[in-house]
Formats: sequence, C-alpha cells, structure tokens
Amino acid sequence: MQCDILVPGHYFCDVIFTGLTEPTAPGTEIYARDLQFVPGGGAINTVVALRRLGVAVGWIGMLGTDFASQFVGAWLRGEGIALELVTALDVPMRRVTAVLSYPADRAFVSYVDPLPDLIPSIAQTVEAANCRHIHFPGLLIDPRLPDLLAQWRARGITISMDCQQRPHKLDDPLVQSTLRQLDLFMPNASEACRLTGQDTLDAAAGALWAFARTLVVKDGANGAWLWSESGRIHVPALDLTPVDTTGAGDVFNAGFLAARLAGHDAETCLRWGNVCGGLATLNVGGAPSAPRFAEVESALSRT
Repeated sequence: MQCDILVPGHYFCDVIFTGLTEPTAPGTEIYARDLQFVPGGGAINTVVALRRLGVAVGWIGMLGTDFASQFVGAWLRGEGIALELVTALDVPMRRVTAVLSYPADRAFVSYVDPLPDLIPSIAQTVEAANCRHIHFPGLLIDPRLPDLLAQWRARGITISMDCQQRPHKLDDPLVQSTLRQLDLFMPNASEACRLTGQDTLDAAAGALWAFARTLVVKDGANGAWLWSESGRIHVPALDLTPVDTTGAGDVFNAGFLAARLAGHDAETCLRWGNVCGGLATLNVGGAPSAPRFAEVESALSRT
C-alpha cells in the first residue's frame, strides 16, 4: 500500500452525552440534552480528519464481531476509508467510551475487551507499505518499539506521537529512548505536566526538550506551542464557544501533520492545527466534526 501517513491504533465507539450543566455524583441523576453514537479514539479521529483534508492515510487496527466494531467499520467505509490494513478478528473486541461532555471539559467511562498485540501488525504493515510518515495517537511504550522506530527513520520515514492519558513518567529510560526516536512529540499541556511531574508548561517543556526533537503542545483556549532548535513559537486559539471538545486534540494533530506534509513552516502548521482542532469542537465527536479542506482554507483566510 502507498500512502502519505500510516496511523496505528485501536478504535473506540463513543457514546457522547452533551448539554450537561452540572456534574454527576453517586446517588444522583442528571439528564443530557442530546446523545450521539460516534466512532472515536485517537486513531480513528486522526485518520478521518486526515482523509477529509485530502491526505492519503491508512489505518492499522483491528475490528471484532461485536456491534461497536461493526458500527465503526461501516461508518469508516462510508467516509471512503479503506480497511485493507485492518485485521478482522473472529471474536468480539468491544471498545466503548461513555463521554460526559461539558463545554470546557469532559469525563469518561470506558470498557475494553482484552487487546491483541498490535505491534506485530504494525511492524509487518510498515515493512510492506510505502509511506512518508507514521503517527501514533498515544504514547506507546514497549521494549520492541525504539528499535523499530530507528529502522523506520533510517528508511526516511518521519514519526510523530501524541501522549493521551498514560501512566508512564519521563524518568523511565524506555520512555526516554522512545521519545528520542520521534520527529514530533505532540502532548497537550496537562499531559506534558503529568508525564514530567512538573507544575507549569514551561518547566514541562524544558524537561521534554532534552529528548524530543520537536515538541508541539496543545493548550486549549491558550492556543498551541512549538519548541524546536529554532526556538519557541506560539499561535493563539480560535475565538469560539465549544460544543464538545472530544477528539479536538486528535483533529489538531491531523491539521498540523497535513500542513507539515505540504511543506509549510512551523507557524503555519500550528495555525492549521488550531483551525482544525477548533472547528472540531463546534459539533459532537472528533471524527464526525473534523473539517474538510475547504472549511480549513476559509477559516485560515479569516485569521
């Protein structure tokens, strides 16, 4: 398979409750104003957003026999996304998240069936594929991975990785060796602080800078930041009122990567990311709300 970007990772089916005005608590019941079932998870959000921006993208993943898997597979085919790199399992592989979506933040309850090992599928697919870039939607820490990343980079493939909610810490040597093999590390501000154990973004960025070639940090309403050998760049966020922020960081990643593959400079890449991530908050779910290229061009012309 020939494509610009490969995105490995497991799917989620998101059940999103929106229009919430107060937090839930044990012994209480609250009502949402709306409910939607949408495909989700970092891999799916990123793949769909890249596809809508006109990037040739492939998803390396797995789907089972359960309702959630079949729903997501059918939805992706409707988006014109080929599933030739997806392993079809003959068992259920339920991966479901209930999302309580508030205007400024979210709460999650998830269930996942035991996960098959995805790394052999990733290694086999990358070996056979012709791609320019590999994007990991979350921090993947595995002793087999640093050597694989080094092999891919030796072939001229660039590599990026988001963080997500992970238990790992920067003082783990395996985390350090993984970050050293990345061309881009793309956490949000709270993830960067949690990973490094620092209280401020500047301190967290300083700690990560020792290992990451280029550090891109999503900072919500504060915009986005980039640290590289050329220095620090900041681009403010769009001025808008979010409806649902689920998956917005993944869609930001897609915008940034699409601009980077098109040869744009770092500041323009951040602007693309902010526009894509911002527009994705105006409807429910990251994948269904990901903007198309014409929408991004229009928004960029107004910023």
